[in-house]
Amino acid sequence: MFFKIGGTLGAIAILSIGTAASLLQRGYANAQNAERYVTVGHDKGGNSVALDTKTIHGTTYKLYGLYGDGIFETTFSASCTESRLFLNRIAIYGTGGQLLEEDKEKGEIPFVASSSPGKAMRIVCQKIGARGW
Repeated sequence: MFFKIGGTLGAIAILSIGTAASLLQRGYANAQNAERYVTVGHDKGGNSVALDTKTIHGTTYKLYGLYGDGIFETTFSASCTESRLFLNRIAIYGTGGQLLEEDKEKGEIPFVASSSPGKAMRIVCQKIGARGW
């Protein structure tokens, strides 16, 4: 996996979910696949939240970020024409890549254009050519 962390931090190579957190924290760079993960925001601790552009299917997409010593993966679906956003799944992975927690409860969440899910939705809706994006 690869994260593109905006600005001067450059790209961070992530070889597997198991090594994601340590490589994010150390700032390991690899520009070859930097465009796979695009920073769409930051969490309260200042850590990047990234959109995985390779997993976009229609209007379904995933966001990744640090969570403790591991990472979180959140899956969303968008209704571009209605500006509606739906949470499909949240998963937390440990440093060894093991699934620690998973919540598959689905539901609509408020669309906030300035939030990480909202910024990612904009990219996804533009990618599919939805009007107004």
